[in-house]
Amino acid sequence: MSKFKRFCLLSVAASSVMAASAAAQGENYYSRDKYESVLDRRQPAYDPEPIRLGAFLVNSNASASLTYVDNIRATNSNEESGTVARLGMEVAARTNWNVHEIGLDVSAFRNEYIEGDEESSNDLRGRLRGRLNVSRDVSVGGAVFVEDRVEARTDLANASGLDRPIGITRVGASVNANYQSDRFRWTNFVEASQENYEDGREAGTGILVDQDYRDSSTTVAQTRLSYAVSPNLAVYTQGSIIDRSYDEPQFLGGAFRSRDSSGYTVAAGADFELNSLVRGDIAIGYLNEDKDDDYFNDVDGVSVDGRMQWFPSRLTTVGFTAGRRVVDIGVIDSPSALQTNFGARVDHELRRNVILSAEASVSSYDYQEIDRTDDINDLSLTAAYKLSKRVHVEAFARHIARDSSGAGVFGDPSYDVNQIGVGLKLYP
Repeated sequence: MSKFKRFCLLSVAASSVMAASAAAQGENYYSRDKYESVLDRRQPAYDPEPIRLGAFLVNSNASASLTYVDNIRATNSNEESGTVARLGMEVAARTNWNVHEIGLDVSAFRNEYIEGDEESSNDLRGRLRGRLNVSRDVSVGGAVFVEDRVEARTDLANASGLDRPIGITRVGASVNANYQSDRFRWTNFVEASQENYEDGREAGTGILVDQDYRDSSTTVAQTRLSYAVSPNLAVYTQGSIIDRSYDEPQFLGGAFRSRDSSGYTVAAGADFELNSLVRGDIAIGYLNEDKDDDYFNDVDGVSVDGRMQWFPSRLTTVGFTAGRRVVDIGVIDSPSALQTNFGARVDHELRRNVILSAEASVSSYDYQEIDRTDDINDLSLTAAYKLSKRVHVEAFARHIARDSSGAGVFGDPSYDVNQIGVGLKLYP
């Protein structure tokens, strides 16, 4: 790790220790509940109540949906339409203790394509988590998780003429430690995970498409020190490091290459809830990713991470997001891309049990080793109707478009996909 990285991260840690020892008890300067968003507002007549099982409160539901997709393989030619039935359940359980907490989140879904079984897949996820309140000011926690799913056809690495979506298994664990006293807050987080990708085959030819070069282990650590200027505004500095280690090298440019990398981000920001009906958390800083193999270029630049909500009325919530970060898309000849995204969402409570939502996002991916840029537009409309505490119905429509440009584009990965569907959720 460079001296600059060590200095940035150690400075944050040292400042945090000094702040913790000097802080005194006082009011909660970090409560952000002055305004209530449409989706967070409880409707007792229509929202399901958790089931009490001993020391646990359990929220669960069974769901089913039908979605028509006009381009199920996300291609720019020979488009095929189809209908997918999605069936599954979700369970979230947590203890109702006054202090400490243990929780379990499990979901299991089956995506069944009526016209083509090769597109069908499972989506299984589980997380066991816990929190220990060491004192009034200090808490520590941890979690273990597992996922077994597939990449969507619209994912950047998966829309490449394969006979079926690529399967992914992801397992990992995380720990966190948090301190808050009066105006100071210090949060810390570390997560280690491993991803394994199934090999694919080209549609029509059956030629093996090796995905072993994507199998990797990732460790992420982040620390943030915040100071509350007032009950409505807090400023902070934060630092994060990320280390990616791949199981196997890849053959590229006449030799075996390592995709391993280590990176860091340092940023400053503010989280706020102002009297002008606005709430948000915005950080701007510097990002860097160093490649272990000199064959690949290092990446650096401005980092952005922002979320903001505007509350024009109690019945309408408007949200905005923005981000800029380094990602590994999974393309064999480009291990890194700079992702820049902007998004907006509007939720409107037409009636107490009818919520209308519209969402739009624009993302751009600038590949670092090749001349290629991908621009993705994602638009969606949703109408949720709560018939009762036990039955909720939802109708939705979505449009996704990708435009790939540059001399490094192989084939024609651009596409347009339209989806329209209806879903049903049943609560016990």
